[in-house]
Amino acid sequence: MATKRPTTAIVSRSFWPDNPAIGEALLLLAESLGKQSDSLVITQVSKSFPKLLEKSGRGKNVIFSTLPSLTDSSSPIMLRIGELLLFTGFTFASLAWHRPDQVYVATNPPVFTPLAVRWYCSIFNKRYIYHLQDIHPEITSIVTGRKNIVTQLISYIDTKTIAKASCIITLTDQMKSYINKRAQRELSIKLLPNPSVQGTGSEIKTDRIKGFIYCGNAGRLQRIPLLIEAIKKYLDEGGKLPFVFAGAGIFKEDIKQLADAYENVTYKGVLSAQDASRLLHKYSFGLMPIEDEVTNYAFPSKSSSYVFSGCEVIAICGEGTSVASWVRENKLGYVIQPETEALANLFHKLEKLPLSETAINFSFFEELTPAYHAKALEEILKQISV
Repeated sequence: MATKRPTTAIVSRSFWPDNPAIGEALLLLAESLGKQSDSLVITQVSKSFPKLLEKSGRGKNVIFSTLPSLTDSSSPIMLRIGELLLFTGFTFASLAWHRPDQVYVATNPPVFTPLAVRWYCSIFNKRYIYHLQDIHPEITSIVTGRKNIVTQLISYIDTKTIAKASCIITLTDQMKSYINKRAQRELSIKLLPNPSVQGTGSEIKTDRIKGFIYCGNAGRLQRIPLLIEAIKKYLDEGGKLPFVFAGAGIFKEDIKQLADAYENVTYKGVLSAQDASRLLHKYSFGLMPIEDEVTNYAFPSKSSSYVFSGCEVIAICGEGTSVASWVRENKLGYVIQPETEALANLFHKLEKLPLSETAINFSFFEELTPAYHAKALEEILKQISV
């Protein structure tokens, strides 16, 4: 068991085993750091977490400062806000108690927990790395359709937190440009894509069903109504290929109705990460619709899993977005304008074409593994500690 004062703290609610991609990467990071000096993880976990650690033989030389998970995505918004603030206070208290020299903090939860890290580092003269996997409150404003003095204040707070970080990590050049624009100066920003659930490119199958899969949140930012209309048009015009949906979100009922109305559409509901991965390996095309404005503040979380599974990506977005550039530059699939007719026509075109037999770029997949992600984070932490 770890007993010494930790040198580095990792703060994130996305953690192993509930998040087998980013969470696994952060546990690998903590374990690797623990080989030199004890590391601290501040997170929220289930009651079974200690037993799972012991059973899996994980967490050597890692100090865990944990808060029980109290809510989920279906909980009332006020309870979720209350839990966010509770975790923020818990984070500050844990850091003040353990006194790590440097802190890695991600945007889960956003704004206020990173603010607690900034306060700790300012009071005790420590360093922190701020990993912006999405940018708030801008992305929340798109979801709610509201911008007011509260969102302006939150943006101001977060900009201060960004500006005082020793290093900033984000996902794309588009997000980097927006962060610099918000801060009104050039900052030290490193780019690192989010990891995928899969652990090895050798799992990719070449024999798969010719059809389309959507796996992820069916929310306001994913152009689900447009996707549904395009699928209806394609099937009503005699299209034969199947469509499979997995996940939840505000458009869940609309997807269920689509599945009830068309034999070629299936809705699987919410799946575990492992079951979702297995499903992705079965189909040839991964649907990735995204609102253009969102790409300034985030990148589709399903992107790495699509690529790692061997799906050809169908990005439904504008040509000038980071998503479109990512698909085209890496030759991952197709970019289509977010228009019903254009998308339905692409479905017809793909039905007639043979499945792609492009070579698998295993070096690209390596960059999407949790192990690669952990190693990259560790290198960044070493650089700022010099």
